[in-house]
Amino acid sequence: MLSELRDQGSMNKESEAVSNPDQTSGEQWIRGTSKSRKRARQGFKLFVYGSILVCIAAFGVLYFEFSTEMLSVVIQVLPVTALMGNLIILAGALLFFSVPYEVNSRGLLIGAAVGFFAKIIFSGTVFCGPGFLGLPVALCLKLAGYIGLILFALFLRKLLLYINRPDQLVKVYGLLVTTVLFLLGSWCMELVVDLGLIKITLIHIYSVMLVGYFLYPCFLYSLKKIFVPVD
Repeated sequence: MLSELRDQGSMNKESEAVSNPDQTSGEQWIRGTSKSRKRARQGFKLFVYGSILVCIAAFGVLYFEFSTEMLSVVIQVLPVTALMGNLIILAGALLFFSVPYEVNSRGLLIGAAVGFFAKIIFSGTVFCGPGFLGLPVALCLKLAGYIGLILFALFLRKLLLYINRPDQLVKVYGLLVTTVLFLLGSWCMELVVDLGLIKITLIHIYSVMLVGYFLYPCFLYSLKKIFVPVD
């Protein structure tokens, strides 16, 4: 009896949310229980988990490469961790294609998915040796991956505007600043070093990159509130 009353109460709330003329279509979508919303929420969780795995792999490389001698087990585990993280990120991004067309974000998601796929190629070829791709191709794949993160942040901005959550936009701007300042910054440092313009130690480049890989999932995780309807 109690379960029936609860179900009836939840159905009344959903119908009230959908029929409320004061709510935008985005607010109705985020308050509803559609498959589209559930897939988007699953995609968000996958993206966060994948970003955390990539961060762990980057931290492990920095620690074992410059602090101790890398063990054979660690050498095998860290690239696998990075590859799995990038695969999960791509899977999460693809699930976001379920959002309504009114978000007007297909182009951003396609560009982000292409960038994440490029990063998967870069991560997968690590097993083939450091010189397998060649330096120019490796730098281009890494750049594509970082651009994918920027495009995904811009997609989140459009999604926030669609569901009328401008209070969370500052966190998206944090994602953009993190990617540009630390990830693209480390890429630029690596580029100028490879061109022989200046000399920067590898540990400094990795340190800057690690800050970006750490802050990105932190800002991303703080956006979990967007899937919690505001009364």
